[in-house]
Amino acid sequence: MRSKFTNAAVSAVLTFSAVLLTLCSGQVTQDMRSALYRCINVIIPSLFAFMAAADLIIKSGAYISVSRLLTPLTHLLGLPKSAGAVFLISNTAGFPVGASMISAMFDNGNIDKKSASRLICTCYGGGPAFFCSAVGLAVFGSAKIGMMIFLSGILANMILSVVVFRLFPVELKDSRTKQHFSADMLPDSVSSAGRSLFRICGMILFFQAVMSLLSPIFARLALTDSTRQAVMAFMEISALSGVEGTPYRLLPLMAAAGAFGGVCVVMQTAVIVGGRFSLRPFLAARAAAAALSAGIMKIMWELFGTAAVTASTKPIFLVNFNNFIPSVCLIIMIFLTILRKGVAFSDRM
Repeated sequence: MRSKFTNAAVSAVLTFSAVLLTLCSGQVTQDMRSALYRCINVIIPSLFAFMAAADLIIKSGAYISVSRLLTPLTHLLGLPKSAGAVFLISNTAGFPVGASMISAMFDNGNIDKKSASRLICTCYGGGPAFFCSAVGLAVFGSAKIGMMIFLSGILANMILSVVVFRLFPVELKDSRTKQHFSADMLPDSVSSAGRSLFRICGMILFFQAVMSLLSPIFARLALTDSTRQAVMAFMEISALSGVEGTPYRLLPLMAAAGAFGGVCVVMQTAVIVGGRFSLRPFLAARAAAAALSAGIMKIMWELFGTAAVTASTKPIFLVNFNNFIPSVCLIIMIFLTILRKGVAFSDRM
């Protein structure tokens, strides 16, 4: 009975959404076009190299050597010695990179389902470049404020790691990992990064359509424009860059949104993981990280906020992102790499 009710409810929602998409086709098309440009001009250029390099680090076993330099960090966090590189890279390279690395470790047999679902709980975070430029400079005129938001998120992840990984240990199968590099690994990593990016961009486009339908609801909320943008960041994290008026009172809320990453990024993470392991602990951890990050940001603002405000001068950005041609060339290269792999595989068969 519950299954029939669920199916009926989902069918009704999808039908209603289809009707709304038809009625609002003009606005949806415009928003989807903007999302497509964002994928080509921002997402692909900024994430592709990181995701390919992260996959190569896992495949070659180089993460074990890098992690040896981070032994004090892994001991503090309660992580295995070889997980330090994964934690550091995933918290600084951009939100989907951690999911990509842990999925690659799972595919290579370096980690089991239970440990993977635990490790991804805190191997997740936005890079300092986004928070310092798109939030710190663009909104507050101070890269220091952006760095404070970034630090509040990574500190929240560290606190969670200290607690979670001691109660629920993570185990890595490093004895099975041979550290070596071969010429085949590079095209494999490029292909893997390309496939993940296409799935991410597809999710961004879909989510933009959903946001187009929800935007009239957000517009009717009895909130200031800045507060509305900060709330929308829990749906789509890039909304933080649209906050106006240097609202310092919203910094804890913005830090919470930055730690959570937004529903769109969570869905991107689910797409990358692809059902390999459960994300339920991850969702609970992100809610806890958002609360912790808000509290940490409030404390940091009380301690260092005056200095950050004194040094801030909000600039006017005249930026024209023109990565279209390089991004198209990159997409063609990915297709050629995947095609080359397919032809080589057919020859071997």
